[in-house]
Amino acid sequence: MSTLSESSAIDSAGKPRSRIEALDIFRGWTIAFMILVNTPGNGEVSWAPLQHARWHGFTPTDLVFPSFLFIIGVSAWFSLKRFHGSSQAASLGKIWKRTGWLFLIGMLMWYVPDFVAALVTLKLGAFWRDFSENVRVLGVLGRLALCYGIGSTLALRFSPRGLIGCSAFLLLLYWGLMRFFGTGADPYSLQTNAALRLDLWLLGPNHLYHGESVDGRPFAFDPEGLLSTIPAIVTYLFGYLTGRFLDRSSDRRQALSELFPIALILVAVGFLWDYWLGFPINKKLWTSSYTLYVGGLSMLLLSLAIWLVDVKRRGASLGFFNVFGRNPLLAYLVSEMGAVVLQKISVPGSDGKTQSAFQWLYAHTGAWVGGDNGLGSFLFSLGFMLACWMVSWGFYRRGIVLKL
Repeated sequence: MSTLSESSAIDSAGKPRSRIEALDIFRGWTIAFMILVNTPGNGEVSWAPLQHARWHGFTPTDLVFPSFLFIIGVSAWFSLKRFHGSSQAASLGKIWKRTGWLFLIGMLMWYVPDFVAALVTLKLGAFWRDFSENVRVLGVLGRLALCYGIGSTLALRFSPRGLIGCSAFLLLLYWGLMRFFGTGADPYSLQTNAALRLDLWLLGPNHLYHGESVDGRPFAFDPEGLLSTIPAIVTYLFGYLTGRFLDRSSDRRQALSELFPIALILVAVGFLWDYWLGFPINKKLWTSSYTLYVGGLSMLLLSLAIWLVDVKRRGASLGFFNVFGRNPLLAYLVSEMGAVVLQKISVPGSDGKTQSAFQWLYAHTGAWVGGDNGLGSFLFSLGFMLACWMVSWGFYRRGIVLKL
């Protein structure tokens, strides 16, 4: 998908400038950290900063997804500006075609190993029944797709001022919906929030994520649900407006002096919305306060990348992250599907019982070196991230970029 990795500017003569290397570096940071937090050797013993906040609150891990969505928005400016002045129908057709493909990949990618096994064993009927009854409709790529499709449609129809007003409206709308359609004493709790109620009514529990637990049992709640996509679209629009600003600001020092205070204002307003108005910073609900808070933090991190690359000229020393940054969709698919495949493969353990290849690798790498604790879990995820980097590097050397 071009907007996942495109970061080239166009000058006044219509010729492409060099890529915005700082954006590639920032994207690479985000991908590398995403792999570290998504593939711990043992998630139960991982260090607290490498885990999501249990519910309300914030950890560094809660910045990964919105930063990536923000980056897609920044890149989208350079992609969508080519559509300005062209047919609305043709432009929207291309946008929603990409949206559809990305959404479809997000639904199907987890089932590729099972499909191959069913194809080999001639059990496609059983595979299809399980897929149709239990497929998770929404997810990370699904949210990225919806935010890209809806956000890009808005970007083509509204001026920058209109997009700012639209963003404010969406954040206030989501606050109102969550406040008045939640139930119980706390409308923002795991079991009573309006986002869960809509997903259960529309999709049913079997088609939602089961990563939460209540009374020790898995609980159906999707952090990438339909209603919480509303504020996530604003995260994308923040990135889009930032990309527009950077494209029109040739003086990077001056751009930083203007971007930095805006980022601080967003962080402060998000914090105050939580503290004074009672809409908690919560990644899993993608609350309006969280949207502003992480939007400001993403701007600050992008500002740091610009300062390092364009002001201090340290881009060459950050080349490691460029490998991920140039090919983000490939890196994501390799990391996620690689982990799934390792979980599916069974190998004999030292006690005679079978275990997954993922567990075996952890026991013989991270846990063997650092123990079955936070250090061992981190060492395993670090090694897994480096393995994904090697695959990405092979494609990087050959100039192969995975796009839709």
